Amino acid sequence: MAEQVPPGRAGRPWLLKRIATATHGADLLREKQQLLSREWHRLVQYREQTAREWAMTTTEVERWATRADALGGTMATRLTGAAVAGRAEVSIAWRSTMGVLHPDEARVTTPSLDGWDVAAANGAVRPAAEAARSALGAAARHAVAESALRAVESELTSTRRRLRAIERHRLPRLEGELHTLVLALDEVEREERLVTRWAAQRLVEGTQS
Repeated sequence: MAEQVPPGRAGRPWLLKRIATATHGADLLREKQQLLSREWHRLVQYREQTAREWAMTTTEVERWATRADALGGTMATRLTGAAVAGRAEVSIAWRSTMGVLHPDEARVTTPSLDGWDVAAANGAVRPAAEAARSALGAAARHAVAESALRAVESELTSTRRRLRAIERHRLPRLEGELHTLVLALDEVEREERLVTRWAAQRLVEGTQS
């Protein structure tokens, strides 16, 4: 709903107060935008880094898994890993950036293969398990980077939209209304001065007659 400017001279301080508030709000949003933009650029680079790490570790898993399958057979490799399958745990640490809550760090805990299982398997099983552990950690870090980037990007977009609304709409409208009001008040003051002079002149003329 549009704000109603108080009539007459009361409208001037009313408008000045709202212009000051809008200007202060724009300054705060501009500062927030700069900080979020820096964080966004950092997260873009971090996402690219974690994507590369995830791709590299995944390639390493495939290489060692292929060797393990070739040396001992696919079924034997699956049986060796069955004891620890699905037992990895991922915990997420969160933080707030300019009021935006987002994941910041992933901690991955994975069980180790039993020594007897490893001893009974072929020589490629242990490196394959280590590679899988590294790939899981890299995947978790990449997921954190993606999620954090989306959260910061969403808030950055919202901040830019609010700043544009103030700079392009609210402030120009308030300043335009103030300009119109000042012109109207100046006109009223001129008329009042003319009326006052006219009344004073009539009074003088009346006393002289």
